[in-house]
Amino acid sequence: VCMATVEEIKSVLLLTHLSAEMLEKVAAIATVSTIRAGQYIFKENDTADHLYSLLEGKVALEIDQTSSTPVRVKDVVPNRTFGISALEDAAEKKSMSHAKALTDCKVVSWEAAQLESLFDSDPKLGLVFMKRVAIIMKNRLKVAYAQLAQHS
Repeated sequence: VCMATVEEIKSVLLLTHLSAEMLEKVAAIATVSTIRAGQYIFKENDTADHLYSLLEGKVALEIDQTSSTPVRVKDVVPNRTFGISALEDAAEKKSMSHAKALTDCKVVSWEAAQLESLFDSDPKLGLVFMKRVAIIMKNRLKVAYAQLAQHS
């Protein structure tokens, strides 16, 4: 685990609308780690205390539909963000899925509490960041609706 650089995180789609100064602030509280293929980054119902973006590799988001077989609901590819439950304003934030590395991965992460402090000290940064999160959530909802429509 090491500190992230602006160079490493500037390709993350969530961050593409941040100014250079904002990117520096976000990089200052980010860490980069390597996750081996087969390892879980987090599991469903774990405390959601980190936001993640994938820099290299492939991650599966899975849910436990039955006790024996997790169902893959989404593949995360480089420059995409996951673990968004960490950003919810709730006393107990819980992950909605498992995040499992399908290949060796390079992942950047932010501690939710540090992001909140950053947004409190720089509300404009928080607004731009959360608007991007809203777009991600809307796109995921559209996909979920399409999947539901196929099964009805």
